[in-house]
Amino acid sequence: SSIWSNRFNGTNWGTAELIETDNSGNANGPQVAFDGSGNALAVWYQSDGAISSIWSNRFNGTNWGTAELIETDNSGNANGPQVAFDTSGNAVVVWVQNEGAIFNIWVNHFNGISWSIAKQLGTNSGDDVEEPYPQVAFDKSGNALAIWHVYDSAVSSIYACRFNGTSWGTPELIENDNSGNALNPRVALDDSGHAIAVWEQSDGSVYNIRSNLFK
Repeated sequence: SSIWSNRFNGTNWGTAELIETDNSGNANGPQVAFDGSGNALAVWYQSDGAISSIWSNRFNGTNWGTAELIETDNSGNANGPQVAFDTSGNAVVVWVQNEGAIFNIWVNHFNGISWSIAKQLGTNSGDDVEEPYPQVAFDKSGNALAIWHVYDSAVSSIYACRFNGTSWGTPELIENDNSGNALNPRVALDDSGHAIAVWEQSDGSVYNIRSNLFK
């Protein structure tokens, strides 16, 4: 499996284009996002024949660049990347990383020119991050929110972590109803930095939709 792209210019589609050329293993799970200036970032996870890693390629409004490895932790598979762009060309990618015994959330930040060093968002103290994978959203001022659910051997709960344009905060539990699992979170930010997270939550017999507001 390889990663391909095609661009629609407002009138017509172009020609499909291969944007990664590493054939040592399958490339899967592509995601893509645009900034406000016509630049795009695609991310995916790719196997080297032994483990999966997170890769990216940037579209500068005219051409795709060269696929780039944006995480180097080879302790286990990295999967499920999600990408968000702000209007100034900054991007954040979040994914799930296997640490050998548990899974944790990792991130990397693109400042419009280059990627930083991938980092882990806190620790889960032996808990497992579950599929579906983490979600991330940006506001227009460069703030981002990542959200995911974690299983603690008894129940799944929803966590969030905020990027203030410079650094990430501490992961925060944003729901505390332990009557049943909380799953499948989604998050959106407005231009003022307010966010709404929504998820499905069991009350022990049926699933309902719950939400939380970040101001």
